[in-house]
Amino acid sequence: MASGKKRKAELEAGRKKRAERKRRAATEPMRSTRPVDSVVVNTAALAAYNSYGAPPFVARGYYVDEPFTCKECDVEQVWTARQQQWWYEVAQGPVYSRAIRCRACRRTMKAPPAVATVPPRRRTSPI
Repeated sequence: MASGKKRKAELEAGRKKRAERKRRAATEPMRSTRPVDSVVVNTAALAAYNSYGAPPFVARGYYVDEPFTCKECDVEQVWTARQQQWWYEVAQGPVYSRAIRCRACRRTMKAPPAVATVPPRRRTSPI
């Protein structure tokens, strides 16, 4: 165990080191760590979510492109940051939902089923 004088010197050295880091951080230009193609999250526009934790994009502060595989056709797709922004902020989609189908498969699911045309019945006996 260090003596009182040594411990005091260690604490003072740590304080000086932290102060120097803080001073250097204040003088260096701010670097943006956000990717270029990302979109900033507007938390006020999100649908209410009852959860103890925030979704990853809220904690991060921006949307990023997310790759996914379509559930129907097994094609690799990308859910873009703009599409996520529209889904969560404009359409008020659930914040813990993710894209699972590509646009083409969603369109086929939404389309009305094809109506089978049955030829009119011919009467065989006169009435």
